Amino acid sequence: MSDAMAEGGATGDGGATRDGVMRDGGGARDVRAATKAATHTEVYRRFRGTLRPARLRWAPLFLAGWRVATKQRIAMLLFFLPPLIATVIFSFVVYAKFALESGVTPSALGPGAGPATMAGAMAGRLIEVRHQIVLYNIGMSMFAILIMAWYGAGLIAEDRRLGAHLLYFARPMTRMDYLLGKLFVVGAFGLLVTLAPGMVICLVAAFASPHWSFVTEQGSVIVYTIVFALLWTLVVASTVLAISSLMRRRTYALVATFGWFMLTKGIAVLLAALQRDPRWLMLAPLDDLRRIAVWMFDVTGFTRMGYDWDVRASWAVIAALLAACWAILLARVKRMEVVA
Repeated sequence: MSDAMAEGGATGDGGATRDGVMRDGGGARDVRAATKAATHTEVYRRFRGTLRPARLRWAPLFLAGWRVATKQRIAMLLFFLPPLIATVIFSFVVYAKFALESGVTPSALGPGAGPATMAGAMAGRLIEVRHQIVLYNIGMSMFAILIMAWYGAGLIAEDRRLGAHLLYFARPMTRMDYLLGKLFVVGAFGLLVTLAPGMVICLVAAFASPHWSFVTEQGSVIVYTIVFALLWTLVVASTVLAISSLMRRRTYALVATFGWFMLTKGIAVLLAALQRDPRWLMLAPLDDLRRIAVWMFDVTGFTRMGYDWDVRASWAVIAALLAACWAILLARVKRMEVVA
């Protein structure tokens, strides 16, 4: 009995005897190994497809930023109410121009031929659609900057503070995808303040003009409105994002954005007054954009405000500003990508 137990203990289940012969336990291990190999082959199969880069990789980042920004309903109401009121006023002025030229007195002007006759005489000389668009952009420029800075100042600064860029760049997202996603968020709000009111004014002019005379005679104004709105939005959005990439907090970026535009404007106005030369105004990016608007829409009445210098100088300043902003953005985002 003891000899049998010793022999069983020496072999064990699946062990080997003293002479090296495998018993039933070794076969069980072989079966388990074969089963694992079969399972491994079924679960982990070789990839046989083709890799294709995803299109519009910036779109999810843009949609996420837009959803977060539009949750602030009260802020949106306060920010967009003044541009809405201004759009209604400028649109009514354009409508009144064409109505008075057609011999129809708008009911809002009140009864009586006296005010209507005076307004009709002024309409043909003073009121032009292109003037209204330029006036709107000049009057609402700082307010539009406020809106874009409010929604764009924290887009990159908060990502750096919270470490969200570590998650972004852990995915197949390039630096340009990241920047485009942020740029379109700021640009969307900018276009709501610049392009949308301009197109509303052009639409009112098109329907109010007799026989579509505005479209046939001044159709280029619509094209200039789109081009200038895109240019203005690109310049301001690039500046806001560049400043945001240099700051660690949204509040600092917001203050720095306003400080940049107000400081350049103040220095330009001061030098223009001291030197009595309006060309010093080109030191302010906003005045360069206004000079481009005067040139683009061909409104000679604004030259009395000092916007009569060579427009090529303004284009050079805007190009230099865009180059500096994107150089800063690419350098800062590259550091974020390396850390990630």
